[in-house]
Amino acid sequence: MITTEKMCDRKWVGIVWLWLFCAVVTAAENGSPKTARQWLDAMVEAMQNLDYQATVVYSRDNKIQMFRLTHQVRDGVIYENLQSLSNPLRKVIREADKVTCYFPDRRLRIEYQSRSRSLLTSMPSKWEGQEQYYRLELGQKGYMMGRPSQEILIRPLDEYRYGRRIWVDGGSYLPLKFELLDQQGNILESLAVADLKLGSEERIDPAAYLRHEDWKTIERKEGEPVNRWQLTRLPPGFRELYRSQRTGAGEGETVDHIVISDGLATVSVYIKENDGKAFDSDNLKRGGVSVFSRSIQDHVITVVGDVPMITVRLIGEGIRAEE
Repeated sequence: MITTEKMCDRKWVGIVWLWLFCAVVTAAENGSPKTARQWLDAMVEAMQNLDYQATVVYSRDNKIQMFRLTHQVRDGVIYENLQSLSNPLRKVIREADKVTCYFPDRRLRIEYQSRSRSLLTSMPSKWEGQEQYYRLELGQKGYMMGRPSQEILIRPLDEYRYGRRIWVDGGSYLPLKFELLDQQGNILESLAVADLKLGSEERIDPAAYLRHEDWKTIERKEGEPVNRWQLTRLPPGFRELYRSQRTGAGEGETVDHIVISDGLATVSVYIKENDGKAFDSDNLKRGGVSVFSRSIQDHVITVVGDVPMITVRLIGEGIRAEE
């Protein structure tokens, strides 16, 4: 799934966002974490506010990729550097909401604005109403990477979403391992921290990577959304977050983008004019990512999400165009 094009797509960023979910309540306010919710709250605070470096191993469909993440906070602004350690080498730099992806093999960089709070996560700011669809549980205490850790279980209560299992460092509250689980408890994808260092000696300087004057630059802009597309069938708990219209994804290409979420899982709907490249989505399932596509009038609708196939199919089949 992590291809040259997909690395800069929201979905690629969306792969590593499966680390966590929860509301933002500080560990200091709660004291030492005792419940699963408190552990997740402390983890969110740590990931947002600490400076750290981590080597991350991502596994899916018997394939492994490695990344190095550097996270820094300076004057309240989050800076992140996500470097691929697998071929081909690629890099993503984040400064607040501005994200720039670099492809050295193609001498190409892509710039866009991100609504996500981290390159690693796409987490909700509040945990409201999800108790109807997920159950949080404390798992076992043990050691991960030689560090005392707490296992957190997130169990789905219906067929429209996946479960998660997360191990949280008992000292820093940073996540050490994540697993995405299907309804039978099988592991679909996993993220494991192979090396973790608090603090950061390397200062992230986005301007240093912009001095490639001979590189081609593509700026993905978001314009006013087209509201002709109606979502008539959403699974319980899912709601529309926002719409936009992307430009700059290709030569003269404009794509309508709709983002849907239940607070943890995220689904993207992409709608563009039919260029004859529609595909049979029944075979498009990679790890925990499901893809459904169909044609409607003179457009192709593609629904992508870290959810079961039944979910993207339900959403995709329910999209209607206003006359």
